[in-house]
Amino acid sequence: MAVLLALAACVSPGQPLPPPLPAVAKAAPLTSADADFVQKLNEMDVMQIALAKSAQTHAARSDVATLGATIAKDLTGNQDKLTKLVAAHAITLTPKPSSENQKIIDRIQHFHGTAFDRSYIRSLSRNSARMKPVIDAEIASSKNPDLVKLANDTKTMLAAYEAQLA
Repeated sequence: MAVLLALAACVSPGQPLPPPLPAVAKAAPLTSADADFVQKLNEMDVMQIALAKSAQTHAARSDVATLGATIAKDLTGNQDKLTKLVAAHAITLTPKPSSENQKIIDRIQHFHGTAFDRSYIRSLSRNSARMKPVIDAEIASSKNPDLVKLANDTKTMLAAYEAQLA
């Protein structure tokens, strides 16, 4: 009994409550334009990764094979960032290229040597040219800072790839 009284004396009824925990940061919202950009970026990444992996074994030029390895590594990292970015939203990224892009991949993968180099470089240039206005529009209009950073990083990567092949 004496122990209970001693313990009861230790508790002070006037102690202040601990401060509340900070609010969990919400993910920045994605607009429908952002979601459309995410899907287009995902499709470009998936296609370019598949072609870049082929470049490592099908290219005649060593610079094309080396660039393929760089592109595969960079865009795989891009995919990881994109996956994390959309995890808080109801967006599903497809791991496979569209049927239209798969046909292009299949056609280019049939080539070896200089024929592969020409087709691969042409495809890379064409895809970069198609994505530039899409990326620029996203950078200009998105309110999501993480998505804008990813778009800027992608734009920088595409420009670097083009410069290496020039």
